[in-house]
Amino acid sequence: MSQSQPTDRELDTLERQVPKRAWKATHNAYTRALAASPEGVLCVESGNLVRVSQDGEKVVVGKAKPRRKVKVGEVITVRLVERTPSDAQA
Repeated sequence: MSQSQPTDRELDTLERQVPKRAWKATHNAYTRALAASPEGVLCVESGNLVRVSQDGEKVVVGKAKPRRKVKVGEVITVRLVERTPSDAQA
């Protein structure tokens, strides 16, 4: 049994669903990560790197660097962000 090709109208309908589905998948991944991690998750908000805890508390841990384009297959090195004495007092 062969399947017919989708029409342009059907493709347009599916393409309009992409942003909503992408947002929902990203949000679900965020909430699952938050539930699974007692330390919280890191997010970027207003140019700051922010740790969000399970109870909703937000702590700025540093400035976020500008986004950069990554080529397929490019390896990215991530460095550990350590707390400074001023962070411990906050």
